[in-house]
Amino acid sequence: MYNMEMIKMGILAIIQGITELLPISSSGHLILLGEYFNISITTLILSTFHLGTTLAIILFFREKLFKNLFTKEKLLFYIKILVASIPAGIVGFLFEELISERLRATWIIAVSLIVWGIVMILMEQKKKDINGKNLEAISWKQSLSIGISQTLALIPGTSRSGITTITGMLVGLDKYTALEYSFILGIPVLLGSSMYGILKEILMVGEPLTSTILSVSIIKITVMAILPLLIGYIALILLKKFQKKNWLTCFGMYRIVLGILILLLV
Repeated sequence: MYNMEMIKMGILAIIQGITELLPISSSGHLILLGEYFNISITTLILSTFHLGTTLAIILFFREKLFKNLFTKEKLLFYIKILVASIPAGIVGFLFEELISERLRATWIIAVSLIVWGIVMILMEQKKKDINGKNLEAISWKQSLSIGISQTLALIPGTSRSGITTITGMLVGLDKYTALEYSFILGIPVLLGSSMYGILKEILMVGEPLTSTILSVSIIKITVMAILPLLIGYIALILLKKFQKKNWLTCFGMYRIVLGILILLLV
């Protein structure tokens, strides 16, 4: 029984590694698979998985994040990222209970998948790709617009990378630059919310915190984070290879088909 539980968790971790970094909604996939596997997708599970994929993003973009670290341009880049992350952080913190209790309904996930899938297809058809832009050259207006759009991703089924890529295209970025900025912009929110969720679960009020409980929790978290990290890193490599293709249309079609199947099954 325990082995079967670990296999299911392993599958969920692999799905997280793939879907978190593609515009198809990781939370939507995890919640739906959790129902199928009869596993409750707790805050600890989501936070640990997100920690793994966030580390994958940091590892993949290490050169863009840490090259010329102590220059004025890099400092301004970091400030833009942090400021643009504030709206999603505030909304996520204030409405954490509402999101976890009310917005994880299956029909909400299905409708979100379909609606944003249609938007992705329309965006790729109407918006001609322009030349790539240096991430540090992205303006305050563009950065804040993308950052504010992250709040919509708190609705399961939306996809943070999807909605921020769409917004980036609307404010004048090519789709792959928008996607890259989306990943880096997500680091503060994903890292902060992951650590908050993990510590909140480990240090639950009223639960005795012995050294044994703490060590088991840390081991569990480490194991659950490694798979999303590895799979997520591979997903980023593959996504970069397809940056010139019509990948938004492909992912949009996938979202629509998945959303319709969910509604039919429900």
